[in-house]
Amino acid sequence: GGVALFHAVGLTPEAPDAATAFRGRAAERRFEVTAADLRTARDELTTAPDGRLDAISVGTPHFSAAEFRALAALLSGGPPFDAGVEFWISTSRAVLAEAERTGDAAVCRRAGARILVDTCTYIAPVLRASARVVMTNSAKWAWYAPTNLGIDVVFASLAECVLSARAGRVVRDPALWEAS
Repeated sequence: GGVALFHAVGLTPEAPDAATAFRGRAAERRFEVTAADLRTARDELTTAPDGRLDAISVGTPHFSAAEFRALAALLSGGPPFDAGVEFWISTSRAVLAEAERTGDAAVCRRAGARILVDTCTYIAPVLRASARVVMTNSAKWAWYAPTNLGIDVVFASLAECVLSARAGRVVRDPALWEAS
């Protein structure tokens, strides 16, 4: 597509540090992303008011092994998801195999997550027809889903997705969006 791609140093697997990301060269441009920038993006990508929640979709682009580990850690020892909220994880076959091997996929399934392989929930018709409000931690999903699916979106952190799935409604944690 016509989307610029970037590496986030310390976050993108191919960019564990600045030297690796820039292959020893100086960066052409540097962008500092502030907590205020993140809150603005969250608010611009959110089209639904807090409250009702029908589903959660994470993993667009596909969930990584590190994201499976993070989700499994958030889920370990806690209650399962509310029965009224579908929780979908989109991932690749290779990553799912790794998550199966480590046990992370099993932790997610025990909580009530469903795993979709090699496609995304805004392309594959897997969400319930009655789903009107879906939460996601993916800016890509939040951008495309309202047009592709005709639904409202709540953009949130992965931790807020878990809190909301358990509560059966939108739950916000303001501390996650404050400056650190």
